[in-house]
Amino acid sequence: MPAPIDAKERLKAEMMFVQEGKTARAIAAALGVSENTLSAWVTRGQWVRQRRARLGGTSQATLDVLKRQRELLIGEIGVEHRAAPEQIDALHKLTLSIEKIESRMESIGPMLDAIGRFAEFVAAGADDADCATVRKWIEKYFDEQRRRSQ
Repeated sequence: MPAPIDAKERLKAEMMFVQEGKTARAIAAALGVSENTLSAWVTRGQWVRQRRARLGGTSQATLDVLKRQRELLIGEIGVEHRAAPEQIDALHKLTLSIEKIESRMESIGPMLDAIGRFAEFVAAGADDADCATVRKWIEKYFDEQRRRSQ
């Protein structure tokens, strides 16, 4: 019977699946767990949704992974009832990263609203060619923002 897997190994499996795109079979073999166990983790942790979101390049996927890492670390500390310095450091860094992404995501709403109002303004007074040009530049802007957030 294989030894029980700890939270770190489970997190490693999640990273391999979500971030690296490895198959459940490859991860199970690498970690020495059954494919059925790994399949249960994939389902319970909604790893497929996280992988799809990551492939879409969303900040939400990254945020989900960081929050999950933090949950696992807090659970690990809770079991030990005492945090090691490296655990405290990791928890601090995860929390800072989460807060940074959340604040960046909060600023997107007002930006989208302003761009929407600008697009309506242009559409009300511009011809089709001008509207197409504005749409092209807005799309380029969003593409650039996506690249920067990855």
